[in-house]
Amino acid sequence: MYLRMAQAAFPVADNLSMTHWKWLTLICTGLLAMAAAGGCGKKGPGSADPDADAKAKVEAIKKLADAMAKEADGADARAALEAFRIYPIDEQKNPQQANEIVEIYRKQIQGKYRGEVAQEVHLEMGPLLKRANATK
Repeated sequence: MYLRMAQAAFPVADNLSMTHWKWLTLICTGLLAMAAAGGCGKKGPGSADPDADAKAKVEAIKKLADAMAKEADGADARAALEAFRIYPIDEQKNPQQANEIVEIYRKQIQGKYRGEVAQEVHLEMGPLLKRANATK
């Protein structure tokens, strides 16, 4: 039925075979289903309130420090780094948590490890360290 409607709507495509129309219909239906389902999911991390994100970021830096203590460039450290990156923090709204993150970084991570994860953590900490140095 849909095939005949499509052929009637697009008479210039008479040279397409029935198999081509079936594939075209299937692809369009799949794209519409994906587009419809795309807006129905739960929002990822970072969509909650800023206080919850700040607390989650503090927990993430603690897990990162523990993972780097075991193996600085290991899979656990990389996963912990990704978890740390997911959560945003607003230093203006959550100065206590921002200071706690900087303190944990300075005591447990900064200058103790070498490698890719350590470099990436330093880059991630840049804005927080800049703010912490400016307030001193």
